[in-house]
Parts: sequence; C-alpha cells; structure tokens
Amino acid sequence: MAQGDQSSYSALGVGSLNWSGFAQNEAMGGLGVGYNTKYFYNDLNPALLGANYEAVFQLGTTVDYRNITNGSDSYSTVSGGFKEFAMSAPLVYGKWNLGISLSPYTSVNYGFTQVQTGPEGGDTNIDVTGRGGIDQANLVTSFKIGDLSIGLKGTYYFGIINNEDKFTLTDINSNFATTIVNERRSFGQLAASAGLYYNLNLSNNKRLNFGAYYNPGFNLRQERLVTFENETPNGTTTSTDTLAYNKDESLYIPEKMGFGISYEKFRSFAVGLDVQFQNWRSYRNYQGSTESYYGNAIRVALGTEYIPNAEQPTKLINVTSFRFGIHYEKTPFLISNEVVNDFGINFGVSVPLSSFWGLSHLNVGATLGQRGNISTTGLVRENYVKLNLGFSLQDITWFSKQRFN
Repeated sequence: MAQGDQSSYSALGVGSLNWSGFAQNEAMGGLGVGYNTKYFYNDLNPALLGANYEAVFQLGTTVDYRNITNGSDSYSTVSGGFKEFAMSAPLVYGKWNLGISLSPYTSVNYGFTQVQTGPEGGDTNIDVTGRGGIDQANLVTSFKIGDLSIGLKGTYYFGIINNEDKFTLTDINSNFATTIVNERRSFGQLAASAGLYYNLNLSNNKRLNFGAYYNPGFNLRQERLVTFENETPNGTTTSTDTLAYNKDESLYIPEKMGFGISYEKFRSFAVGLDVQFQNWRSYRNYQGSTESYYGNAIRVALGTEYIPNAEQPTKLINVTSFRFGIHYEKTPFLISNEVVNDFGINFGVSVPLSSFWGLSHLNVGATLGQRGNISTTGLVRENYVKLNLGFSLQDITWFSKQRFN
C-alpha cells in the first residue's frame, strides 16, 4: 500500500487525487499530457506511450513532509514509500507499443484529535484517523499513424480505505471507557480511457506537440463493512457488533479530461502547458446522492525542461535534464462553500547513467507547496515539501531478435 501523500482533506470522499504523473512529470509541475521523451514512461496520456521506441522500465518513491495548522495549533508529520511502477515494450518498432503501470489514483492519510465535554462532568477525547486509497493498475497500448499517436488504456481500480472513530471517556467511573467505530471500504472496478497525441514538425529539430485524454465516468464497486466495539479502561474488549456489511454498493466517479501543448527543441529545450478537469459535483455516494463537500476540480501545470549540451556527452552536466514547473490545483474539496486551493513550485533533475546497451536515469525532484488556508472556520493550511526519487532504465536489447550466433 502506497502512503506517499497525506492531507487533512483526504478525510473527504475517496481522498486526495493524484494528478501529477511520474517523477519526471512532477518536476515540471505535473506536465505530461502533451509532452514526453523516449527515455521515460508517461502515465498521464496513453497516446504518449508511442514516444518509447525502446523498452523502458521505471519506478519511483516519494517522501512527504507536511506542517498543518488551523491558526492556533500546528502539527508536523512525515509520510512516504513506494509510489509508482511502469514498463513498456515495442510490439512493432516505432509504430506499436504496449505498457503496464501501477500508481495511486487517490490517497487517504489523515488524523484528527478533539476534546469535547462528556457526560457527568468528564471529557470525551475523539480520535479520527484514516488510511489507504484507491490504486490503478493499467494496461496501455499506443500506435502511430504518421505524426498522430492514439492510445487506449484499460484500468483496474482497486484498494482499501479504513476509517476509525475512537471515543474515549475520561474523568468518570465507567466500564465502557472507549468506543470504536471502524469503517472498511474495499474497491474493485474495470474502466477504459483514451488519448491522442500529435506532433507538428517545424525546422531544425523543433516541433509543437499537442495532447489530450478522456476518461469516461464509471461506477466503482464498493464493499463496506462497519463494526462497533467497546473497551474497558485497561483495553479489554467487552462487546463487538457489525453495524453494516454491504457487498453490492457502488460510487459514481465523474469523467476526467486533460489537454496539453508544448514547444520542443529536440534534446535541448521544451516548455509546455497542461490543463486537466474533473467535475466532482457529479460524484455519487453509495446512496446515489451528491456530496456538499465536492465541487469542480481543475489542475494547471506550466513546466520546462533544459539539457545544456546533448551533443557533447563527455561531461555529465551536459546531458543532465534540468526541470522546473509550477502548478495550481483547484481541489474538488469545498469547506463551508469555500474552495480548497493547492499551489506549488516544482523542480528536479534526471541524471543519465550511461551503459553500453542502453541509457538509465536517476530521477530526483522536489515540490514546495501549500494547500488550503485558515481564513474560513473549518479549513486548515498545509505547507508541504514533497521529495521524489526513482530511476528509469531503457534497454535496446530486451525485445530485439538475435541476428548473429
């Protein structure tokens, strides 16, 4: 289970969304709908898999440091772990590719503590926590028709979200000091999506790239188990009960789409802009109802990549990719009808690790960002630093036929 992201707002719905792709995309603010190079796997637009002429293997990890405040109290926390895996291979060289990937779709990782006045003059400590999320396993194919690439993606969404509400009575004489309510939601659903990519060749290895993808809305199957238990002050469980056990529920996940454009000078410089949309107002819970805390979500990424001098590879710095980007996200979350915004500055490098048969890269990146504000009651502000570390391996021999013995 990946716990590479954390947010107080992930307590709502199905958690925080993952928009930003793999490590090389995140270093450019999440840019990737209309830009990719052959050395890296692109998980944002299935049509861009066609850029990988050779076999590519890629994985990444992340660490998230976050300081959370409501204006009077603050708390710092660190989370991290495995984030993504992908592999692609050519079926017909330069024309048809196949790839698989595993990455988070949403993340749930939060914790709250409140103290309220309880019965008989005592206090009630309320601990609310949640862990888990929805992951996506993807099977992607992309084929080229001239300068146009078409991508198709089949996705299996799966995962578990655990929410626990723990109520502890203090300063009173009671045999039932603690009450715990657990909710476990398990998910599983197949869905499909598609993407397009077109490159307009200019002069001197320059070109304009255009990309788009569309993920139709779908019903996500859910199995929900809610349990209840009482504990004595010494931690002994005295009674348990099952409050709900439903196997045939579903949530409606709204459609999602993205558009991107980039200008590229081959192996030298690139700059691009992506916009992604998902209207979470059309989300439906297991009862078929909308949720007041969901609104329309938009993410904008502006990023650039620079390679100093790829024609002179004798110096490592000449062939290192330097990346920079900014992102703005209007998250789907609404608190007291106020939008929760997320803004960040992103940067990173991909350092090539040369070998005789192929080319590998060490991918390092960081994001400095802020989510939410404290101007409205009920909101919190999260200042975060996110570090990404991974590598990509490209090898020209894995799927080449032997010609000499």
